[in-house]
Parts: sequence; C-alpha cells; structure tokens
Amino acid sequence: EGFFGVGQVRVIKSGFYIDRRDVFKEVPRMFLIINQGRASNNCVVVRPNEGKKIWTKEFVWKTWLHGNACQLTLFTDINQAMVTWKKEFDLADRPSSERYQRYCYGRHTESCIFGGDIIPILNKILASSNLNGIGLANDMSLVMPDVVRVEPPGKTPEDDSANEVTESTVDEQAEDEDYSSEPPAVGHNVALKMLGGSVFRGAITECKDDPESFITTFTDGSVVEMSTDEVNKARQLFDTEWTKLVVDADVPKAVASSIEVHNSVNAQAQGATRRPILPAGEEKTTEEYEKIFEEEYDGDVPNVLVGIQFPNTQKMWFSESEGREIRIPNWQFVLRK
Repeated sequence: EGFFGVGQVRVIKSGFYIDRRDVFKEVPRMFLIINQGRASNNCVVVRPNEGKKIWTKEFVWKTWLHGNACQLTLFTDINQAMVTWKKEFDLADRPSSERYQRYCYGRHTESCIFGGDIIPILNKILASSNLNGIGLANDMSLVMPDVVRVEPPGKTPEDDSANEVTESTVDEQAEDEDYSSEPPAVGHNVALKMLGGSVFRGAITECKDDPESFITTFTDGSVVEMSTDEVNKARQLFDTEWTKLVVDADVPKAVASSIEVHNSVNAQAQGATRRPILPAGEEKTTEEYEKIFEEEYDGDVPNVLVGIQFPNTQKMWFSESEGREIRIPNWQFVLRK
C-alpha cells in the first residue's frame, strides 16, 4: 500500500471510501483513493462528480482520513460501494454550476463558444485576451482560446466532402512550387502578423508601378498596400508558417497553401431571421457590452458548429453602476474589451 510519515508508520489503503456526515442529505459522498505505492508521494483520488485528481499522501491523510471535519471510512462491501457510487454519479448529471447537495456540484463543465461570422474580428478577439496588450509581464501568460467543434444532440454532421480542400481540388501548382527566387507577382501567397500574434494568410492581388507597390488581400478581409521589401518579408513569413503546418502539424501541402475561405452554412440557414437581443437604442446605455454582439436566431440548429472557446476563468472588470471592480467570466471580459 505504501508507507509514509516521519517517526511513525502511516498506511493509506487503496479502495472506496465514504463520507457519512449528516450534511449530505441525498447520498453519502464517495471517493476512490488509489495509493501509488512507496515510489510515489501521491495518491489518485476520484470523485463521481469531479473526476480524477492527484493529491499528496500527507494531504489525503490529514484532510480526508484523519481531518477535524472529515474522516472517511473504507468501504468493505465493494458491491454496495458501486451502488452508492452510481447513485451519486447519476445525481451529478447536471451542469457544474448546479448543486445536487451541500458542497457537491454537477460534473458537466459549462462553456461559452464564439461562433458565427467571427473571422473579420478574430484578431481583435485574440488581442483582447491579452491583458497587457502586446507585451506580457513575466508572471502572466497569454490566455488563448481553443478551436472546438460542437455537435448538437440529435444532429448528424452532413458530408462536407464537396467543400473539403484536397490535393486534387486546389491548384496543382500549390503542391511544390517555390516562388521565393522570383520577383513578387499577382497570385503569390503572403502572410501578415497582426496585433495579438495571430498570422493571417493572403495573396498579392494587384501590382502598381509608380511607385512600385503591391496590394495584398488576407483571409480576414483586410487589404494592405506593401512596398517591395514588405511584400518579400510577407512571402517569407508565409513560407515559414507553411513549413510549420506541413512539417510539424502534418497538414497536406495543398491545404496549407490554400487561402480560400469555405462557408459551410447552407442557404436555408443564411436566410434565417436574426435579431439583436437588445432593443433599439439600448446598446448605447447598457453596461453589459457583450450583449451588443448577441442575436436571436430563428433558423434550424446547424448540424455542426465550429467556434472558439475561452477557458472558464474570471477577470476583474470595473463596473460603473456599482462603482467597484467585479468578477466576470473570461468570455465577457474579451467582448467588453
């Protein structure tokens, strides 16, 4: 089982433990504690609603097995332990913001996904997640969102093979051509690093002679005029990012070279009614700025949604109505910025 402690022998037996205190009205709290043996100073602790966590043996011993408030009891009847475990697991089938008894919350993490037409403002969203602007303090990390795929219950994603970018559907010249030694020309791929560190792909769409300059268009819709030196650096950046995608991420060459934007929303969804949730004029007075971006949607629920998800953390925000700083979810903080 693994011994620990100085001056005395302490043994933590692996198995199911139960918290029989009267404060738990619906079901006794259940724990599965796994002692990792003498080679480790940790235990694996599993709860029906919280999943698996790692705690030190010292913490398990002093807090749960011999604590002042909590003293867990080892379950000797494994079958009864499994019945009680399943009962609490079923009770925990709810969002993590809902409580099914004292100190016990649901096991389903709630998330807010940014979806819809976010590409034009994607870089602003990423930049707003950076508390310190471009430069970060040594003790602060940039909070980046995850790209997630959401499939509503009962929906089956449609076959997207017609819209899929493959080696055969993209210009064959994108596979292995190298333009680095050629002078800039219309059609050459470029990339541009925006505020927040994100990189957008694009292409040269127009060349001007007097003075020599180039018009470039990027996937976020922005149009940038560049000098010869700037466009050459943009081409080099595209090659660098292309190499990362192909070599490090195993992205097909044609997909990495493509600058096309594919819209997976069907015509029926595009024609659905969208209405702002705020009444006309209220967007100028509301303090909940994030609601300015929200709309009511009357169309069918899409078969699949791809969006970005920020971590479930909270940030401090000064509330004008309360005259003090309040805590708000990270996704609200981003939209308010």
